[in-house]
Amino acid sequence: MTAELITWLHEQINVDEATAADQPPELWLPDGLTPESPLAALYAPARTIAMKRDVLAAWRDPDHADLGDYEALHSDWAVRVLALTSYSDRPGYRTEWAPDDE
Repeated sequence: MTAELITWLHEQINVDEATAADQPPELWLPDGLTPESPLAALYAPARTIAMKRDVLAAWRDPDHADLGDYEALHSDWAVRVLALTSYSDRPGYRTEWAPDDE
C-alpha cells in the first residue's frame, strides 16, 4: 500500500463530503424516495462517507500493520477496492492501485 493512495483517498473523501454538504437530499436519493422516508437515511452521503473513512481507519489500525498477517492483507484489499469502485474515474487514480486478483 502506498502513502500516495491513502493520501489521495482522503482527498477524494473530503471532496465528497464538501460536495454533499452543498446538495439538497433530492439529488442523492433514488427516484421515488423522499427525504421523509425511513429508507432515506440509507442513502445519506454522511453515512457513505463515514463508511469510507472506517475502511481507511481499519487499514491504519496498529493490529493490522503487519503485512504478513491475513487481516492486514484483507484491509489492504478493501482500501484498493474502495479506490477502484468509488474513485477510479477521478483524476489522479492509478491503475497500479487496483487490487490483485489473487
